[in-house]
Amino acid sequence: MEIFEIDNKKGFMNALLMTDAYDMFLLKEAVVKTSNTVTVDGAENKEFYGSDPDTREVESPYDYAPWQKMRPFIAGLIKGKRTPLMMHIVLYLNPELAVNILSESIRSVDYLILNIRFTEGMLKLTTGVAYKEFTLDKEADRLWDAYVAHKLIP
Repeated sequence: MEIFEIDNKKGFMNALLMTDAYDMFLLKEAVVKTSNTVTVDGAENKEFYGSDPDTREVESPYDYAPWQKMRPFIAGLIKGKRTPLMMHIVLYLNPELAVNILSESIRSVDYLILNIRFTEGMLKLTTGVAYKEFTLDKEADRLWDAYVAHKLIP
């Protein structure tokens, strides 16, 4: 686990909310506190799509909604003249891309996690790894931390 403090808040938030730079993620959850607090659960409700073949095409193959699909909604919550009081977004890297970062030798990993937290004027990213089973091997943590530091921090 690594914590990165983002100095260029505007640039990072623009990349997160207005571009496809983070579209390789799934949304686990988001909490945005402005005049009200809005909590978004990114878990896909598969039963919503039913058995109609036309609606099945829009269903995500993952347990969580793609960030690309949820990004405009979250951006709409934040958009305005005032900065949110607090924002916390938990993203999971698309599992197919996680295999590329970790190599297929690390099978005990469930999700590579990116926590984005804005509070008291500070923006921090925290990495994490959710394991399927207990392991003492922390190679996945090291690989994920290095990837975030080199590829996702502006």
